[in-house]
Amino acid sequence: MNIQKYHAFLKVAQYKSISKAAADMGYTQSAVSKMIMELEKEWALTLFTRNHDGLAITPDGTALLEDARRLLHDYERLTYTVSALHGLAQGTIRLGAPFSISANILPGALKEFQNHYPNIKIELVEGEDADISNLLHRGEIDLCILPTPLADRYDSVELFSDSLVAAVPMDSTYADTRVFPVKAFSTENTIRLKEIEDYDITNFLEHQKVVPHIAYEVSDVNVMLSMVEKGLGICLDYALLFKPLRYQVLIKPLDKTRHRTLKLCVRNNIAIPPLVDVFRQSLKEYAKTLN
Repeated sequence: MNIQKYHAFLKVAQYKSISKAAADMGYTQSAVSKMIMELEKEWALTLFTRNHDGLAITPDGTALLEDARRLLHDYERLTYTVSALHGLAQGTIRLGAPFSISANILPGALKEFQNHYPNIKIELVEGEDADISNLLHRGEIDLCILPTPLADRYDSVELFSDSLVAAVPMDSTYADTRVFPVKAFSTENTIRLKEIEDYDITNFLEHQKVVPHIAYEVSDVNVMLSMVEKGLGICLDYALLFKPLRYQVLIKPLDKTRHRTLKLCVRNNIAIPPLVDVFRQSLKEYAKTLN
């Protein structure tokens, strides 16, 4: 059995493109096309059809996706176990994480893990919380980091405790205050980080009956903090987003608290491959240094 055929099938289904699947796998387009053709011949089924957007998976192909994922998952578990028996730590771990966590928290955690397991490849998939959850549900990633209550759908363990904070300039009138009054967002120039699907911060302000005075809206946390540093305004977000703090700004807890818990999640009722479990334990230990 050529397991790469099934890998190619899943990648083409994911990207809806032979060329993108080939680039991801490190194969030529002709090699991936050949593997798909061999599968179609072997199964006597048409797996993909062409349309104006590229390739579309057929109903027959869709019906086979979950079994193909399970087969690949079981093969990877077998490979991990064999490697462990030989004392060889190698393989691939697919980790999903929100943009903020992947940018600020994960680099240190990944560095720590790869110091001990240099032959392990980490495929980091970034996205919005709902997108990451869907990838885990479909088995396209091995584990992920999600906030509650979304994380509670899965087999999960607490990783980080987080809370909303304000970032203000060093010379702010609130520089010497112990806590930042939430109502001040209605009068102070506020720099808002765009919310795409998760409107947690907007909902928090609405609950506090505060309409923020939005002076700027940006898409990147580094831009936001740089603008705060220059005195262009203040901002509101979760504390972990600002770690490690690289800008000359002050971080203030709020007078009205809002907490969330981030959890490390795996699918329910699925045997966890040994290396994925090792990575999970490593990430839990690293999280203790940040809480």
